[in-house]
Amino acid sequence: MSRTLQITDSAEQDLAEIWSYIAEGASEATATRFLNKLYGTCERLLAYPLGHPERRQLGRDLRVVFHGAYAIYYQASETAVVIVRVLHGMRDLGAIADQGGFDI
Repeated sequence: MSRTLQITDSAEQDLAEIWSYIAEGASEATATRFLNKLYGTCERLLAYPLGHPERRQLGRDLRVVFHGAYAIYYQASETAVVIVRVLHGMRDLGAIADQGGFDI
């Protein structure tokens, strides 16, 4: 059985903010290339979803993989990999978790 890749609304918003930030600082083309590569990292999780460390202190069954300065937080099951959030590594994760930012 193959897994599907799902992206939460929170993660979609994160990706839109990342694209806008990069487009403003560099160019729309650069932002699009970066997000395409980031999506590639997400897609590779389908093959080995349990191959990255757990972040239990942030959420149940939450794992993380890094793409440059960005952390991709996800949950994996037999049928899906769910991208929960995509955050810059300098963000205050404790505050985000306290506000329910890693809840699906």
